[in-house]
Amino acid sequence: MLASTSSASVAAPASRSAELWRAIEDNVREACLLRAEDREAEAILILQETLPPLIGDWSRTAGLEVPAAQQALREMFARVQQQVANAALCRRLVLRSLGQTAAPGPVPAPAATFQLRRRVPIGDVPGMLDALGETERAQSAGRRALAAA
Repeated sequence: MLASTSSASVAAPASRSAELWRAIEDNVREACLLRAEDREAEAILILQETLPPLIGDWSRTAGLEVPAAQQALREMFARVQQQVANAALCRRLVLRSLGQTAAPGPVPAPAATFQLRRRVPIGDVPGMLDALGETERAQSAGRRALAAA
């Protein structure tokens, strides 16, 4: 009986720590998204008001030494910031490919398929984006020439 009580008390802080970690990660993601949307005041509110108590509670329940806890937080912040940056880039590329700059409405059916103007290795994402931009510029120039004729 004593062993089960002991394991239950050990599981509770670990579970609480995991809940706090998820809350911290969710709030960091929200702050990053708000900054990406130029909603700085709301991001600052999360960073200055919401996160400090969560981080304090987490650091007390995580059972980590201070340097390890700080490192875990730094790594999570960097990972979430990179995720949001990648998502913002994807959004921009999708909107640009749809010819939009604002939030899209219903997605129109594609007008036509296209091929890249040059071969790009599958792992070369920057090269793919460059080739896509070249293709889009060439198609746009072709459309302008047809419109002018």
